[in-house]
Amino acid sequence: MNNSIGTAPPNEEENPLIQPYQPYMGQAQPGGVQPVPQASGEGDAVPAPITSQAGMSPRSRAVSIGIGVVSLFLIVAAFVVKGEPERFVTVGLQFVPLAILAALAYAALRSTTAAVFTYVWLAILMLLLVLNSFILVLGVVTNLEAVSAVQASGTRPTMETLDEIFKPGAGDALLWTTLLLILSVLVSLAMLLRPVRVLMSRIIPIDPDNFVHKIGLSILTLILFTSFVPLIALGGRPPILELISLDSVGLRPVDLIYQFVWTIPATLVAAGWLIVRRFSEVLARLGMVRPSLRQVLFGVGAGIALAVVARVGLDPGINSLWKSLGWQPTNVQAFEKLLSQLITPLGAVLIGVTAGVGEEMAIRGLLQPRIGLIASNLVFTAVHALQYGVDALLSVFIIGLVLGVIRAKSNTTTSAIVHGVYDFVLIMTSVFVAGQAG
Repeated sequence: MNNSIGTAPPNEEENPLIQPYQPYMGQAQPGGVQPVPQASGEGDAVPAPITSQAGMSPRSRAVSIGIGVVSLFLIVAAFVVKGEPERFVTVGLQFVPLAILAALAYAALRSTTAAVFTYVWLAILMLLLVLNSFILVLGVVTNLEAVSAVQASGTRPTMETLDEIFKPGAGDALLWTTLLLILSVLVSLAMLLRPVRVLMSRIIPIDPDNFVHKIGLSILTLILFTSFVPLIALGGRPPILELISLDSVGLRPVDLIYQFVWTIPATLVAAGWLIVRRFSEVLARLGMVRPSLRQVLFGVGAGIALAVVARVGLDPGINSLWKSLGWQPTNVQAFEKLLSQLITPLGAVLIGVTAGVGEEMAIRGLLQPRIGLIASNLVFTAVHALQYGVDALLSVFIIGLVLGVIRAKSNTTTSAIVHGVYDFVLIMTSVFVAGQAG
């Protein structure tokens, strides 16, 4: 059995890679987790078993090498190219490392060498996630104008200049960031221990003996925790909205396209594409199907209804509650500045398609069948924590629950339609309001 962090994964007879844990096969799971119908309504599609071999199959080896070469090329290109290619590559570096980890984890069930590389790559990703959160907080609490002045003077920083470089409260923010990040890493590492995974399997539908689940649970835990750390350390102020005042650009329509181009293949690889599943099997695993007319009509109607409820009831209600309690709501002006170039009909379409399809495939398609409705929705909320305050995140969590239930009762395609229409309507409402104000 795979009982410790450093133990190599079991072979195919002990823990088959191609026939992964089936948490939703018609019965409730431990801890009250209910079954989630898959794309076909008959459970998670499983590819035909592959006979056990010593080491990786030629296809898996070729794919792993190919992914490694592409990743190396991207890393090198990120330091060489400029302009739009640089921006495209930079966006890709947010998704490719996770796809590599997934590919290595799948390959590890066939190869001890791949298992070693999986742990090494996991450690690298942990370091990068921790550094990203710390740098975000550091960027918020640093007075960049003072830093530029010190650099221009060519003198070493003194205690007086340090007081000018760092904003009030910087020390406390950085201390909390450090402590919370250490805690996040420890919790993430704990997920590599089998007794902890057995305990977790009582509340979320994972297989504690599945190596892919093991690695996935560890990295998802770190993503979840480190995404919230800056928000907590900064007293509820999302770091991106704090930094947007220093950058007049914000998100551009083409940035959404870049994200979408990287998100889709990364999600497919994370679901086993090219490594253990054919394309049709991956789509079934993700719950992506050709929707019926009834599902399309339901998706459009539900998306519109959800947007109306959020616009006139949910968001104003949460905002009023926050103000009545004396809490700081999300900085609307900064958020509007972040999305200023997307408050157009084209932006509404792009957000509807990219967020609707991309986020639903990754969250409701990839994660929900493996870690359950609540845990996957927490991850969904966490990935918004860098640009939303706590009040807005509460709204995101509630909307995510609705989308998760829709996916559980139908398929990911239907929840994607609902999500896309919901975002489209919200942006178009903002377009209309902006037009009226103009």
